[in-house]
Amino acid sequence: MKNGKIFLLAMLFCLVLTPTSSRSETYLGVYFGGNFSSNFDSEFDFHEKFDHRRVIIANRTARDISMDPALIVGGKIGHWFTRERVFGLNMPKWLKYFGFELDISYHSLSWPSQSVRVDPLSRNFVLENSGSAVTLTFLLMARYGFRKDSEVPFGRIQPYIGIGPIVFFSSQKLNIGREFKSTEADVGLGIESGIRYMLRKNVSLNMAFRYRYIPNHLDVDDTIFDQSWRYVVMRTKYNLYDIIFGVAYHFN
Repeated sequence: MKNGKIFLLAMLFCLVLTPTSSRSETYLGVYFGGNFSSNFDSEFDFHEKFDHRRVIIANRTARDISMDPALIVGGKIGHWFTRERVFGLNMPKWLKYFGFELDISYHSLSWPSQSVRVDPLSRNFVLENSGSAVTLTFLLMARYGFRKDSEVPFGRIQPYIGIGPIVFFSSQKLNIGREFKSTEADVGLGIESGIRYMLRKNVSLNMAFRYRYIPNHLDVDDTIFDQSWRYVVMRTKYNLYDIIFGVAYHFN
């Protein structure tokens, strides 16, 4: 399924879950910031077909790879359950502390040219990756309010935290083999912790730290390292860290 179709379905899902009410709080926001990654290993599994079954016949691991820091940009649509009634039912007061958020972002996913050790060959190879990523995140959210006043009864200062699944669309091209490139989709986990300040009833600024865990894969038919032409699966477990700053409009 194409990225645009998945994003549209997720947006429709949010709209279905959001009943109409004068006391609802839905918001739209944009943000930018920095994306960073800790060093990681990449595993390369080499496959052959035997009796219509794909069998791993060799494995190589590139050690201690670094990734370039990157600018990240994105947008959010979220909803807090601030209403007294939902679909005609009386809801508990504590529900106002919870909500959900749909987030879509873009950043590069590039490795600088670097010499890395490849085991079990115990040899160094120069690796470089030109890539990018689009991430679709669905978060279940919780918040609390401080500095309450008549304009913002919940509180102008709102620390929050969210956790949920992500779909990670990556496009990568490595400098190894003949055409070692592919576009893939993977499922991971995202956690975001931040603080929102309500400038006005309908306008907020926010700053957040986000962690994303993505078990990424890349499937290619190619010849790399010491192996002849084979089906190769590259597996990389990314630990990505984002520091973001944003602005949002709230429909109260």
